Amino acid sequence: MQSVKFSLYIAILFPLNVLMASATWGSAYLSVIMVMTYLFFVPTRIFHPNNMLFAFNGLYVVLSSTINLILDFIDWEYVLPWGQQVYWDSISNYVLFQAEFTFLVLFFSFHFFSKIQNPKHDRSFKSYVDIHPVFLRNLYILTFFLIIWFIQGTAGLSAWVNDYSFTYLTKREGYGLLNVIVIAIGNIVIFLLGLKTYFSEKKLTPILSALLLIVALSYIGGIKSRLIFLLIIFLAPYLMNIKFGLKVFVSLAILFFLFLYLGSLIRTEGFYASGSFFLEMLVGYFNVYQLHDYVVTSRDPGMFQTLYFIFTKPFELLGLAEVDANFDISVMLTKEFFPEQWEMEHGTQQWPIDTELYLNYYGFYLSWLPLIVYAWLVSWLYRAAIVQHNFLLVPIFVMEFQRIFSTMRGTLIPWETPIYIAQYLLIYFMCKFAIELKVKQSTHLDASGFDV
Repeated sequence: MQSVKFSLYIAILFPLNVLMASATWGSAYLSVIMVMTYLFFVPTRIFHPNNMLFAFNGLYVVLSSTINLILDFIDWEYVLPWGQQVYWDSISNYVLFQAEFTFLVLFFSFHFFSKIQNPKHDRSFKSYVDIHPVFLRNLYILTFFLIIWFIQGTAGLSAWVNDYSFTYLTKREGYGLLNVIVIAIGNIVIFLLGLKTYFSEKKLTPILSALLLIVALSYIGGIKSRLIFLLIIFLAPYLMNIKFGLKVFVSLAILFFLFLYLGSLIRTEGFYASGSFFLEMLVGYFNVYQLHDYVVTSRDPGMFQTLYFIFTKPFELLGLAEVDANFDISVMLTKEFFPEQWEMEHGTQQWPIDTELYLNYYGFYLSWLPLIVYAWLVSWLYRAAIVQHNFLLVPIFVMEFQRIFSTMRGTLIPWETPIYIAQYLLIYFMCKFAIELKVKQSTHLDASGFDV
């Protein structure tokens, strides 16, 4: 059955590639390829890496290009002050085929590496999990103290309330370390509250405590993506045990766009309130492939052109690099293509992982190798944390699961890698101290029939 399905998939894939190469709106066929691939091999667990991979491509390719196509077909007159900025009908074929190549390599790597190698030995923790109450209470108080410190140290409560967007974009410089600590400890507390809610008979108190902290952490973290992530990590114990399907996918998609809309209203102080403004934002905001096209059409692919950026920050601290030296591809390219944006507020546009692969691994020629290694590492963590219900690793995996999205619009090895490793070590050992597993390990075949 699997071989027949795969043969049918390949038979459909080939003509779609021919059309993508020859049609004016090749992006439409790229969207069909991505949606078809996902539907042919839909994962059965919410936290399967392919769900986040498709979430990224669903937004940055399928949604953006499809709305662009529809608006072009009906001769839509753009109403945003800056007009239309993304033109999927003119993006080069190289960009379209590289986006497809990256997606397919990662998708099928995740698909095969994430399979349970021996489902008869899938371990699950079925007994009660206890959270150290005093430790959790003190950690909760500490988190609020750090949030207040961050707000007062950056700009003060008045600025955060009265001019939120400007404050968030420009007033956090110099507080990066504190921000990292708040993120790490905040993630731990929210996950522990999620576990406490899942395993407690009285759920109201931990739920209200978590919601209060989620609002505070989201507010200083940019709201949109931070709010969604914190809800995911709080609900992780529940989401781990839900069988995933298209109904769940549609429900989560509706919730995502609801939070995206509300987050956009708060982040921009109501600027995207109207339906037409929000619709055009969905095209222009998800613009990474338009930006990648600027790179592809202006320079040749190369080898290790920006990989050394991961050493810029340490060298800067040692006085071996200039203060304004490039430490990230998006910083480098923002300076080149959007110099005013960098000079005014040090804000960056985000280029996709395809740009790094284009500059560091000759695009198609060698990019498959680091992509496969990356997929294997994420898949190993997925199996260890989610499949085997190892609650000490679950928050780490959920962070990496979420970071798949960031990786897809960034680099495989970002300059923050040492920070991520330090965060993960802190999370692991603090969870090990806080969580008491009253467990009887059972060896059984997963009752839900999960195999990916």
